[in-house]
Amino acid sequence: MRRLIPLAFMAGLLTMAGTLEAQDMNGTWTLTYSQAGRQGGQAREVSMDVTFQQDGSAITGTALMAMPGRPGGPGGQPGAAREPQEIAISDGKMDGNDFTFSIARGMGERTMTLVYSGTVSGDTMVGTMAMTGGRMDRPPIPFKGVKKEG
Repeated sequence: MRRLIPLAFMAGLLTMAGTLEAQDMNGTWTLTYSQAGRQGGQAREVSMDVTFQQDGSAITGTALMAMPGRPGGPGGQPGAAREPQEIAISDGKMDGNDFTFSIARGMGERTMTLVYSGTVSGDTMVGTMAMTGGRMDRPPIPFKGVKKEG
């Protein structure tokens, strides 16, 4: 019986150590969230690709974001989307399975910052995105992410 207690204790420690191991965010992920429609219009699903480089607890990388158009935009189409832009992520941190990072987008004289926080498990992530800056302060909205193969 005395031998079983230390063995059970060691097995428990090994199990806990496996769950505390930090997740690997390296690679390209597709993040998706639902964006409310303008003036009560229908919500639409928005996706973007984010490529992360993780070095210990530090996360860097870039996001490929579609930029919304404005009335009279490209091709004269109201609200026509412009070419996606590659934007650097900042303030990226990893703590076990929890992460946070920001993306700042310039909009004329204003800057809108998207702050992402959540949890990663293997090839999936879930969390919230908060928008701040100028007139864009909004409550956090949920997002999900899936790591791309390759």
